[in-house]
Amino acid sequence: MQSFQRVSKDHGLVIPLNFSSDLDELNFISVLSLLNFASGYRVPLHARTGRGAWDSIRALLFSLYITSTSEGDYLSSDGLLSIRAPKIAELMSIDLHIERPHDSIPGITVGELGGPLYELVKHIESVLNETGLILKNNGYSNLGAFVSEALEQSKKTHSDDSLVESLVEKVCLLCRGWA
Repeated sequence: MQSFQRVSKDHGLVIPLNFSSDLDELNFISVLSLLNFASGYRVPLHARTGRGAWDSIRALLFSLYITSTSEGDYLSSDGLLSIRAPKIAELMSIDLHIERPHDSIPGITVGELGGPLYELVKHIESVLNETGLILKNNGYSNLGAFVSEALEQSKKTHSDDSLVESLVEKVCLLCRGWA
């Protein structure tokens, strides 16, 4: 545990939240890792929010965690399965509308869903919904419970390689059961 604390402070993994349990924190970090794919949206995120991809995804996770107590648990399997793009956009402080001139009425601007951040939010929605469905269908309360089980299995063999193998095996089994 000491090495995790040292590395987390050195590499920006300190999460300034008061977690109710280690599993709660593991779940948060697992979902954060799951969504760490937005680097291709760095430029539009900076333009709209003033934050890059990592900070935007981290801010989304903070919002999901903080609002979970009052609006349902967004980080549970059910929460991941049910969250929709408008809520994600709201929590990220992103406007999903782009404006364009009306096709036939000069001087009129029309707002419509679209743009690169709409694409990002829809991708986040898809990843969260699919993950929630797989977890729920396989009896996991959240992603942290899934990762914790894989960690426990690898601990029995005392091998880091077995952790990776265990995670890959579990993910493949989950996905096969879902397909």
